[in-house]
Amino acid sequence: MSDIYAVILCGGRGERFWPKSRQNLPKQFVRLFARHSLTKATSDRIKRLCPLERQLFVAPEQFVGLLKTEIPVAPDNLILEPVGKNTAPAIGLAAITISQRAPEGIMVVLPADHLIAPTAEFLKALRIGVELAQNGWLVTFGITPTRPDTNYGYIQLGEELIRRKNLVAYRVKEFKEKPNSRTARRYIDSQRYLWNSGMFVWRVDLILQEFARFMPKFYEGLIAYNQLRSTQESRETVKRLYQRVEAISIDYAVMEKAADVAVVHGRFDWDDVGSWLALARRLPVDKYGNTHQGVWFERDTHNSIIYSDEGVVATLGIRNLVIARSGEAVLVADKQALGELRQLLREMQADPKGRKFL
Repeated sequence: MSDIYAVILCGGRGERFWPKSRQNLPKQFVRLFARHSLTKATSDRIKRLCPLERQLFVAPEQFVGLLKTEIPVAPDNLILEPVGKNTAPAIGLAAITISQRAPEGIMVVLPADHLIAPTAEFLKALRIGVELAQNGWLVTFGITPTRPDTNYGYIQLGEELIRRKNLVAYRVKEFKEKPNSRTARRYIDSQRYLWNSGMFVWRVDLILQEFARFMPKFYEGLIAYNQLRSTQESRETVKRLYQRVEAISIDYAVMEKAADVAVVHGRFDWDDVGSWLALARRLPVDKYGNTHQGVWFERDTHNSIIYSDEGVVATLGIRNLVIARSGEAVLVADKQALGELRQLLREMQADPKGRKFL
């Protein structure tokens, strides 16, 4: 399996973790759950299958310093994006880069900001994905839904393709975009849907064929980029390419349109750490339903999430709140209102008094 390459996507702004996650220190580089960042954990998780020399990191140019503080990335394994344009352009750029080294190699795509355990179960599922990819499938990984979450896409299961003890892979019948709560509950009750984890495996030549089919102009730009040898010329080509390409996910651009798509049902614990609510899922909860990190004193506090990386937080008589303090900024939000945080940050961005805290 020497021709397997991991592509770790390090973009994204992690806005739903403000104020801990900022424009100059986004979620994937924050140390929230362990001594290391989520990006370092992702790199370590895959190294048994793909050692560091076969790990490629796709990151915006401004994050290079953050990445190198934790991971000794070789320059040739660092793919810089001039601006974030969602996952499809990032994956295309990585695919054309890998094609120079292994034209028919296997490409494992992993977001940098997921929590996964245990690693052994994750790697078992990944090896089945590699087996399917070698046989021409585009592979994704699905997770058993544990709640009717409306922030995830769902995958409808088709026919069974492979069974290895407790691991099963299916043909994807259909991708379903983020549903309302009623539809999400129906998906769960049917037991024929999985969460779309956003992790993928495929042969490099096959994914490039799909780009040629579904994003032909972008593919032409990738070929032009691939033919350049000068570093400066390459950067200028990427800038022009990103100016023209639309911001689009790999799901919309390719996976929902492609024919031979498979999903491996992952039996590992997975969390995309999407918002402050993840702390209540990943950290201890007291008998009153509270989760906290940092120095905190309370009376009559229930079902709340308290985070502070300096100073002290004290709460009296509150219910169902998220209180997050980082540096000079504090967030106080009803749990049910966290979905509106991005809009609040847009309003802060438009105001000079708020912009400096983003």
